[in-house]
Amino acid sequence: MLKRVCSTFERFMCTGTFTRFTAAGIMAIGMPGGGIRVAGINGAESRRLDGRTANGTVGLAPNTNKRSIGGSGMRKILSIDAGGVRGIIPATILAEIEARAGQPVCSLFDFLAGTSSGGMLVLALNCPATSGCTRPLCSAKEVTSLFHEWGNRAFGDKLSTRVQPLAALSSDNGVEDMFREYFGDALLSDSIKPTIVTAFDLTTAQPFLLNSAKAGDDFLMWQAARATTAVPPYFSPLRLSISDIPFWRAREACLVDGSLFASNPAMCALAEARSLFPGEDDFLLISIGCGEAHRAFLPVALRQNRRRIFDFSSTAQSACVDYQMRAFLPRQRYIRIQADLVPGLDSIDDASEKNLLGLQREARETIARHADVLDQLVDLLAPESSMAIA
Repeated sequence: MLKRVCSTFERFMCTGTFTRFTAAGIMAIGMPGGGIRVAGINGAESRRLDGRTANGTVGLAPNTNKRSIGGSGMRKILSIDAGGVRGIIPATILAEIEARAGQPVCSLFDFLAGTSSGGMLVLALNCPATSGCTRPLCSAKEVTSLFHEWGNRAFGDKLSTRVQPLAALSSDNGVEDMFREYFGDALLSDSIKPTIVTAFDLTTAQPFLLNSAKAGDDFLMWQAARATTAVPPYFSPLRLSISDIPFWRAREACLVDGSLFASNPAMCALAEARSLFPGEDDFLLISIGCGEAHRAFLPVALRQNRRRIFDFSSTAQSACVDYQMRAFLPRQRYIRIQADLVPGLDSIDDASEKNLLGLQREARETIARHADVLDQLVDLLAPESSMAIA
């Protein structure tokens, strides 16, 4: 049983709410319009950058601006993709970053965002050990074990039962109980640092961001984790009563996995960060994927396995956001880490011990290939740690 202990760090105070996209549609950063209910979308500067490397994507360019690296005014953002059980990959990478920096993830970043398993991960790393405490309940290394438990309780013996009715798939999965056990009574507003997780509201057919950093409706952390990981058709939607318009009666939201629109939530994270830190113009965004296996399917194969179309859509979403981020942030301020997976390791629902260990092995190989890049990343996130070592 996990025990909550507290430290003497000053608490980062925040309140909780969600951000909902209106029926007018989604407005892209830098585009005029009024569809999105997120502030900070007012003509962001478009700048080109590069930085891809072979053997997985790590978008860090050579350091050409030492003066501002790690500066006190720089706001640091963490974004983690959707990926089901493959979420163990970013968890392993973050454990390595924690080890090198000597600090927990929630101390290294000012703002965190995630979708699906990435959302569960940022919530788990941001959950206080006790109420009013800035020490996280678990380290990133400890949270990797959560993926073993989550995978087993979520998918278990259901790997070959996708044809079952939704109720049969979701009635006894145990995921909700696991989230209740882990997060307890912690509120989203208790997050150590401001955090958003993405979901999709089936009642309005609109994106829905559960946001700890703005005043309004508050939710329990386990509810936020349950909503962002409600992958159709594996799990039933989470129904929540919300009051999205002042003085209007509450309505029921029907929330499912946010990867329907934001498998890579980096752009959502940047938009929210601009709202959360008005007047700031120096953002460092670290985006971590859950690994990709590059393989193509012939049209006949797609007809036989229609679920792959959703997989392709999620991959394309992520690639599109990566392209946009490279245009909107300067080269030293956007870092994308993505592991290359061998075919067979890209399933989101294979919770077997063999597969999970294989995913962790791929994560460690990515870390080894890009050890120098991770050292530079720690210099950006925790320059005081680097100076102490030097």
